[in-house]
Amino acid sequence: MKLARIIFALTLSIAFCTVRTVVLADPDEAFMAYQKSDYATAFKLYHERALKGVVSAQGVVGTLYAFGRGVKQDDNQAAFWFQKLAEQGNAKGQFALGEMYLAGRGVPQDYTKAAELFRNAAEQGEPFSAFWLSMLYEQGQGVPKDPQQATYWKRKSDENMPDISDILPPPQQK
Repeated sequence: MKLARIIFALTLSIAFCTVRTVVLADPDEAFMAYQKSDYATAFKLYHERALKGVVSAQGVVGTLYAFGRGVKQDDNQAAFWFQKLAEQGNAKGQFALGEMYLAGRGVPQDYTKAAELFRNAAEQGEPFSAFWLSMLYEQGQGVPKDPQQATYWKRKSDENMPDISDILPPPQQK
């Protein structure tokens, strides 16, 4: 199903966005453990910080639970930590929790709640949220079907999408 593939692809973006934020804000033992794929150590160190309210750590803990890295995969716990971020107005947390509502992972599937969270994040410039909001308007899920709103939010997504051109190696010359 096309929607399932899109959800999976965008779920991966949660990890990329969260880890990138941590890279810029917290280059220490926890981050180094994450970089070395020592997810159990990363989870332990970030979880301690998350319990103390450190926003970047809450995002990493939610992501580790969502993907089952260093800890048993647990959508309920992932949604719990993303909710903490969303309540603080964190756009990446709002996006992540919106994706959980969209897919019904750890929370009941609720397109209206997903649209609300995506809108809050998109208004802060979060491009993946703007993309999902455009899709919801296009399909009339959780919001009235509205091609103009779909186009508006798709443009916002395109304007704010990060440049990922350096992720793949350049094509080889023949």
